[in-house]
Amino acid sequence: MYKLPFLRQREARMTAAVPAEVPPAVQSPALAASAVLLQAIALPDNRNLGALARRWHSLGPVLWLWRAPSGCAADLSAVAGWNCVHRIEPDGICEALRFYREDGREQARLYLLPDSDYLAWEQLLNCVPCSTPEPPRGLHQRLRDAAWLRVGHAWQGAVVRFCQGADAGRPWLLAETAPLVSATGRRRAADICAGLDATLTE
Repeated sequence: MYKLPFLRQREARMTAAVPAEVPPAVQSPALAASAVLLQAIALPDNRNLGALARRWHSLGPVLWLWRAPSGCAADLSAVAGWNCVHRIEPDGICEALRFYREDGREQARLYLLPDSDYLAWEQLLNCVPCSTPEPPRGLHQRLRDAAWLRVGHAWQGAVVRFCQGADAGRPWLLAETAPLVSATGRRRAADICAGLDATLTE
């Protein structure tokens, strides 16, 4: 997995800002002209998870959250399972994916925002269904989740859009900045990050 430092200068072009270790083949002209590349994530060997991740490009802007050392990309190879979140919250509908390690700790989350494509989301879940829906959250589960939040690396987050790339035949999932996001979408992302004590990259 490539470990790419986050690029915090939105005004810099991707070709000038991406570190030298990023595979040249993922630095497409389209990306360079429109957005800053935040992460290059190696697609996992898990066939179902790989198929799911390959469809994220259709979702448009989303909130991507992950746990890794500061400056490192998400590691999907550590994901052992995942589930869907479908619920109504006081501030609106929550649609998300949650990814877990073998020991039960969460590795990453993907949240839809008001700007996301909900039809593409439904099609994604129909084509590549998740392993299970989110289980009922009793007191024990909530306490367990709260304990896991305090173990390991802190959450990091960014509003991104995904696309695909390849280097020497190896597939990559690219997360780039999503500048065209509504104020409502950015508030929603900030609220979610605040609930997890996550650092939201601007």
